[in-house]
Amino acid sequence: MSVALERGMAILELLSTDRNGMQLSRLSEALDIPVSAMHRLLTSLIEMGYVHQTREMGQYCLSLKSVSLGIRFVSKNNLIDLARPLMDELASVSGELSRLGLIDGERLVWVSKSLGTRVGLRYDPDSGAEAPLFCSASGLVWLATMSDEEALARVMKTGFGRDEDYGPNAPRTPEEFLKQLRRARANGYATVTNSVEAATSAMAALIRGKDDEPIGVLTIAGPMFRLTAKRMQELAPLLMRATAALSEVNAPTFAMPPAHLHG
Repeated sequence: MSVALERGMAILELLSTDRNGMQLSRLSEALDIPVSAMHRLLTSLIEMGYVHQTREMGQYCLSLKSVSLGIRFVSKNNLIDLARPLMDELASVSGELSRLGLIDGERLVWVSKSLGTRVGLRYDPDSGAEAPLFCSASGLVWLATMSDEEALARVMKTGFGRDEDYGPNAPRTPEEFLKQLRRARANGYATVTNSVEAATSAMAALIRGKDDEPIGVLTIAGPMFRLTAKRMQELAPLLMRATAALSEVNAPTFAMPPAHLHG
């Protein structure tokens, strides 16, 4: 990959993390690119229509063209359409948030969600965010398809993060991570509590595509006082039937209305 292309993609990825945009100096420092080179790259991205600069503060932001590319891709992804009724059913039965995450290279990105019908406290994080692999149910259930060595190597590329960024039960050492990973592998699904965020719980099961390759996850997440260990155990068969249905999406006989999930 050319240096200019690699830097340009890094700029777009960084800008996608801040809806308010970033100053030239901040971009330069964050990506370790000289200010002069950063300015040339941003000018090229502006000319191509992927970035624009605000008049008020001079900050650089992603343009609607950049955003539309992602929306266009997601809208053409048949799995999202197929998952929708199943997610709605999971949300309705559990009363909690159900989400679909898709595997993109070495990342797992949330692309769609369905909110439960409960009144009161609701857990509703943003779509489009990446799941932290080492401490999320979705990350664990994906990594559980790999060997211990491969999964740990994947996690150690970014490390375990800062203690203050995650819940108190997030793994802090390779040993703690591997213990959770092996439990997910044995169960066929993953659960976490007080891990990604304090006072929340989540469970996830894997969606496989052609040749049995992992392609995504379905999750149920909510406040830990409602989504207890016992409740997640009760919901596990429902969640795994939903992901099994989506894993058969390429089979000619695939047809499962949401009501069949209750069987």
